[in-house]
Amino acid sequence: MSSKHHILFDLDGTLTDSFKGIVHSVQYALSRYGIVENDLHKLTPFIGPPLTYSFREFYHFSDAQADEAVRYYCEYFSEKGWCENTAYPGIPEMLKTLCFVNIVQKVLIVKLKIYVLVS
Repeated sequence: MSSKHHILFDLDGTLTDSFKGIVHSVQYALSRYGIVENDLHKLTPFIGPPLTYSFREFYHFSDAQADEAVRYYCEYFSEKGWCENTAYPGIPEMLKTLCFVNIVQKVLIVKLKIYVLVS
């Protein structure tokens, strides 16, 4: 009896570069409040922590504004932001190689269910 080997991957920051999708979504949400942020690298702190925390912490939004800003973020992300993720160089080839040698791969993510494609 042969045993199967499994590998678990995180999506954002491991398999894909999600910088553009996240910061463009934040930029869009901020624009709904008349805030223009052209230096996308200033939005890097939004990557990782919960969005409501980031809107409150970095732009001093109230709880209600932060919740609304997350809805604006999702508005952009659901249409365009998710398409702005790109695989890091070599990742597609590595995943194909792992398939070829019969290693089971799973991707673990924390995202709203509507953004997740399950194979």
